[in-house]
Amino acid sequence: MRIAFLANADNIHTRRWAEFLAGRGHEMHLLCDPPADSPPRGARLIHPEMNLLTKILAFKLFPRPYGNNFYKRFPYRRELDKLNPDIVHGFEALGYGYALASAGPRVKILTPWGNDILHDARRSAIARFLVTRALRSADVITTNCPGLDIYLKKEFQIPERKIRPFSWGVDLTVFHAGHKDAAARRRAELGIPPDAPVILSPRMMKPYWGIRVIAKALQSVMNQKRDVRAVFIRGAGDATFEEEIRTGFAASGLSGRVHFIAQYLSEKEVAEFFNMADAFVSCPESDLLSITLLEGMACGCAPVLAELEAYKSRILHGKNGLFFPPGDSAALANRLMEFLSHLDLKDRFAGENARIIREKDDWRRNALLMEDIYREALERRGRHRNGGGSC
Repeated sequence: MRIAFLANADNIHTRRWAEFLAGRGHEMHLLCDPPADSPPRGARLIHPEMNLLTKILAFKLFPRPYGNNFYKRFPYRRELDKLNPDIVHGFEALGYGYALASAGPRVKILTPWGNDILHDARRSAIARFLVTRALRSADVITTNCPGLDIYLKKEFQIPERKIRPFSWGVDLTVFHAGHKDAAARRRAELGIPPDAPVILSPRMMKPYWGIRVIAKALQSVMNQKRDVRAVFIRGAGDATFEEEIRTGFAASGLSGRVHFIAQYLSEKEVAEFFNMADAFVSCPESDLLSITLLEGMACGCAPVLAELEAYKSRILHGKNGLFFPPGDSAALANRLMEFLSHLDLKDRFAGENARIIREKDDWRRNALLMEDIYREALERRGRHRNGGGSC
């Protein structure tokens, strides 16, 4: 198949899917906004360019920050007409969904990221317009969220027949509990004693991902338990925001026990940090079935999570993880104290989570479902054109 992605080339999930499909023998093209200039292996990178008039409309006259999302459809459509792909797959309904909707008479696949449909579309009328148009134009909507069909039908009146959610899974050759030696080296590099409990914040260093909630909870916990250490991974987050979090810990006299990982980490390095930590925390405002959650579970790190619907498809409170009310730093602190007072929970949770991940979340098996979705969408479009059915 000739496949065109409309997506952020720097996103790890975009790269993973592009490289997987290229490795399966498909002709891959990735259309994205600058400044990304390093294509995934096996994919051709294209930066569609707006002309001067369109740039004026997009960035000077259209309400911020949505002008680019709305007007990029023109250069993207021109490039798609040249490529004439079999499949156009847009990743992120707000950023690339309107360009997908304007891609012409081609098979359109849409993958929402989560905050676009769960958060942005509820905060702005323009965002809702862009997201709704993307959802309704797509032949198939697929992402890693069990129960997505129910939500999209209720919130956006999208027919269930268009929605194919599935767990993408994780690479179990990388994410597992066998990185103990590397984890010990990580501790030594950071100056963390071998027996000190470590709490990991692996989500992106931006406010949306609940980092302030985590920091406030950890300050409370670390003032009560003097041996606890905390580690924050910035990822593709914001250095200025990270400085705000650092300053808060410094004001509490905790700087020496908090570690910030600023460099971008490979998957193997992320797995090593999960192996190093006793528990990890995730509390964004909204989420799908987070790949980060699955990675932590696969590595045997105990999940302490905001009680979000998507997480409940994998976690049962007290059996293989702990929940707390979203946004409640005091409740998170209490859950962390509960865990730290019963560190045997880590091994109990790890055994159950390893079983779940093996059964439900193996990337090598699950990723093949994307090809099935593409083929089915092409077959439906062909039947529709030939008068044999409807999309």
